[in-house]
Amino acid sequence: MSIIHLPSTKTTVSKSPTVSTLIRPPEPSLLIAFFNGAVLPIQAAINAQLARSIGSFPLAGDISYFVGTIVLVSLLLTGKFGRPNWSALPKAPWWAFCGGLVGAWYITSSAYLTTNLGTTLTIALIVSGQSFMGMLVDHFGWLSVQPRRLTPNRRIAGALLLLAVFFLTLK
Repeated sequence: MSIIHLPSTKTTVSKSPTVSTLIRPPEPSLLIAFFNGAVLPIQAAINAQLARSIGSFPLAGDISYFVGTIVLVSLLLTGKFGRPNWSALPKAPWWAFCGGLVGAWYITSSAYLTTNLGTTLTIALIVSGQSFMGMLVDHFGWLSVQPRRLTPNRRIAGALLLLAVFFLTLK
């Protein structure tokens, strides 16, 4: 430790970084994002089983969305996430309402692909697709996202994703 005397006559003690200050627990957002990724294969497997049981991938997607809608409306009614600004709906761009369309495709195709490719390969391809599209959206600032440059590290990460998918396709 070193003592630094400042002109204000206060004494400040400066500490060298310790292991406890260098290694911090992950941000809650990182843990939530990891959890979200962890539940996707479970969701795909559940929807695939439902589709096999009822003989319809689109109906399995409908049931999944119906259950999700009940959960989301329940959360909305609790008021724990604030009150929505319903009057702002007309101000949103038209494409902001397409999330359900993309979600319906994802739910239905994930159930189908999990049945045909297995959970691991399906999710690996989904994660790769998400990552590559995320890199493009970030790089170009599409859909009102704050632009983030496609750095060499992100390019290496993309190559490693492709390599992982390649190895998962080998029998």
